[in-house]
Amino acid sequence: MSSESSNVGSCLGCSGYCCTVYTVPVIGYDVWRIVQGQRLAPMLFLRYEPEHTPTDIGFLLQTPGPTYGLALSHAPARPNTHPCVFLVHLRGGVYRCGIYADRPLACQTYPMRLNDDHLFVRGDALCPPGSWANLERGQAAWRERLLHRQAEWRRYGEVVKAWNTMVSASNSQEGFRPDEYLAYLVNAYDLISSVPAAEVAARLASLARGYAQPIAEPRAIDHAG
Repeated sequence: MSSESSNVGSCLGCSGYCCTVYTVPVIGYDVWRIVQGQRLAPMLFLRYEPEHTPTDIGFLLQTPGPTYGLALSHAPARPNTHPCVFLVHLRGGVYRCGIYADRPLACQTYPMRLNDDHLFVRGDALCPPGSWANLERGQAAWRERLLHRQAEWRRYGEVVKAWNTMVSASNSQEGFRPDEYLAYLVNAYDLISSVPAAEVAARLASLARGYAQPIAEPRAIDHAG
């Protein structure tokens, strides 16, 4: 990301309302960056839920069975609120993201969308009126972020496809556990970051096959400290 991109939409002065109302979806790239940057095991900050309608990034734990999506966990709070697990409450009613440098791409691109290369503020944005009045000034940076998110979304689809192919071919009656999928996920992005692009698909398939036999104890996640 360019320096311009990193400075656009810093959320300074924001009340953090969106972080208490929305459930934040995450993809593999987000999980990997948080694990690396914050030294946290994925199960400490993630939740998984079945998809109502299967998508290209929904992962299987058994077949037949539903596909699942990932999101940031919610922290305990007052009734009718569900703040993000990383939302920090400071004095004077000030809120900040506790992992701002490593926040998910969904947060980095909020509240903007791209439609036919047209940049606009989403209609359900919770930002105070006038927050994005000077949108023209940062258009290039917002577009860079949104295109990056689209590219990572497609890449995550490839990572999930390799895992789902393995699960579908497995003879396991018990299926697989979420921690096994998350271990595969982190190791998959370690692999992606270190091998030529032409080798990624074959290497992902090989990595997924290594998880073909469910085990009694969780597999180690290399970068979780």
